[in-house]
Amino acid sequence: MKGLLKLTAVFAVAAASWMAQAAERLTVLDTDNNPVPFAKILLGYEAGNPFPGNLLSTNENGEAAIPADWKAALPVTVRAAGYITVTIPVLMPGEHQIRIERQESQGQYEVQGTTTNFGRLPTDGRVDFGLVVPALSRRNMLSFDLSSVLSPHNDTLDIIGNRVEVPSNITLPDQTENYIFPIRLNKPDYRVYVREPGAYRMYVTHGQFPLQRVVNEIRGGKSIFEVINHFTFIEAGEVAVQVDGNLSGVNLPVNQIRFTDTVSVKAPAFNSTQTMISLSLAERHGLMVPTDLKRLVPNQSLNLRTNTTMGDMSVLSLLVDLPKKNSTLGDQVLLDLINPLVQMQKPLNQEPPLEDSEPWNAGYDFNKLTFAMHPANGTVTPRFLPNIDRPIVNGNVITLSVPALIPGLVEAGAYMVLSEIEELGSGKVKNERRTRLWEVWSEAWVQQIELPRISFERRPDRKYRWEVLFLARPENAIHSTTQGPDLNTITHVTRNALEI
Repeated sequence: MKGLLKLTAVFAVAAASWMAQAAERLTVLDTDNNPVPFAKILLGYEAGNPFPGNLLSTNENGEAAIPADWKAALPVTVRAAGYITVTIPVLMPGEHQIRIERQESQGQYEVQGTTTNFGRLPTDGRVDFGLVVPALSRRNMLSFDLSSVLSPHNDTLDIIGNRVEVPSNITLPDQTENYIFPIRLNKPDYRVYVREPGAYRMYVTHGQFPLQRVVNEIRGGKSIFEVINHFTFIEAGEVAVQVDGNLSGVNLPVNQIRFTDTVSVKAPAFNSTQTMISLSLAERHGLMVPTDLKRLVPNQSLNLRTNTTMGDMSVLSLLVDLPKKNSTLGDQVLLDLINPLVQMQKPLNQEPPLEDSEPWNAGYDFNKLTFAMHPANGTVTPRFLPNIDRPIVNGNVITLSVPALIPGLVEAGAYMVLSEIEELGSGKVKNERRTRLWEVWSEAWVQQIELPRISFERRPDRKYRWEVLFLARPENAIHSTTQGPDLNTITHVTRNALEI
């Protein structure tokens, strides 16, 4: 009898163990598929709502057993120290894997070096420059941060006795050009900043612009976008780096890849209150690098320079509203370079120096835009999703304006992100850095989302912004079914934002 009881107990323990192993679980992983232990999972809108025991915690394997009371679709929110909070607004009961991404570091690592191999630069009326940026992933492009393209840190040049601030990731090789008098430019060194340790590919583009023509048009009140077509992009270079701390001596030759090919772009008909900007992009090592940039007016055709041996080629086109106010717009960097020249010219024609109170993007709202990425097969004629209104935030409810789909596309989800905005930069060249706090991924385009009642610490010296993006892909695209949209298939995005 004792043996029978003992055997029964063994079977009971084994059965309980098997049932525990068979219980449905939620698994929290990072973007490298590693388990995230001790993450908090909220099923519903707040602790105890809609049922007791709806706040879970993952074990050392990143797993949490699903409570029996979860019987209907609910919002599911995952929070963990050092990670971006993630909410899925509608999730049915069952086993799921939820991936969360590490939050951007508040620190930064400096990568510095020299751009080389410009060759002998004659005095030909054209200013040669280098632009150094880290290559961007598709994920980076979705949560685009301007500080990754235009450095918030400045270097100082002396031009004709004037101190000129230039973003630290722009280089000017040793050259002399004439504008009334000879002007020597010499800033071969760059500094670029990244927020996380890891593997990067630093990319430099060698470009030129006609000094006198650009100076005259900027002086005449044109914006940087109205003169950008005078910029010619010639060649590029790259180097792979492992960033584990500040790096120096990372020299970048600009003559590794010559832009010998072109991609044709034709602008569609669009409202005259908007402007279109197109970039040719090459996908190398899973990252996107730009090769040219041009502005187009409705129905205009232009060629973008590239090199088709670099990798898969695409054209990214943006449609943005023109400024409504009538004011002199100018690129602050160009204004700083130009003003010493105007001052030298003053005794000849008594023209005053330019006003320099407005930044390079004065009057443009880059929170509201629509963009499309097309493969560079033949002539690219972009099609755009309609612009959307700013989201309306009322407590925990966000109301959205859903765009109309265009033929050939299907919904690929909606993405909302709450970010903390920090103003960076010194002097006249300002920038901002975003830190994502909360991401919301919806599989469907929805008009309204009720968010769980969670809060974040708000700093008085920072701004906070809700950004909304509606994502679309071609209806014949083969996509993965993991949490969140498959970013490799996303081709169209329309977005807007609201500061709160």
